[in-house]
Amino acid sequence: MEKYNPSSEELTKAEEMMTDEQREASKQREEKFNKTAERIAILGSQLHEEWRKPRWREESKDYEPRIKKTKDKAWSQVHGGAVEVDIANTPYEGLPSEWQGENKISAEIAVTEVEKAIEAGTLLDELFIEAASSTLHDKWLERNGSWAPAEQNKPYAELSEEEKEKDRVIIRKAIEVCNKKE
Repeated sequence: MEKYNPSSEELTKAEEMMTDEQREASKQREEKFNKTAERIAILGSQLHEEWRKPRWREESKDYEPRIKKTKDKAWSQVHGGAVEVDIANTPYEGLPSEWQGENKISAEIAVTEVEKAIEAGTLLDELFIEAASSTLHDKWLERNGSWAPAEQNKPYAELSEEEKEKDRVIIRKAIEVCNKKE
């Protein structure tokens, strides 16, 4: 079944028929959506920077290279037909879409968990961090369980403290991003 896409005239007519309350509700939903998307982009970038940090080489003032192939045609076209990218020496915003992927998904999950908690009035304490970290890991395992190393291929409760802390860091960063005042 083909999806219906209204024309701009139909959208304009529909907007004219909206009440002030409906317009305000629509505006608030759009603002919330945009704020969430902004938070996800910020957190995704922070997660990439955390990953790059241990690769920094002081003597050459760059990161130890990590070359990966890309299938992102739009990225390739902008970069002169390149089909490889050095993900370590490329900031998150400049990565092909598939190399932003895992950081973006983790950011989406973490930001969603934090925003839901804020809306529900849940304290963003250690209990919340632990529960949200478990959700984050469980969803990571759903996506990556087929190749995950043994020390990560288990339920959150069975992870080592070192492995759990990786998930906690993401949730704490999401809390910071969501609590940041403009």
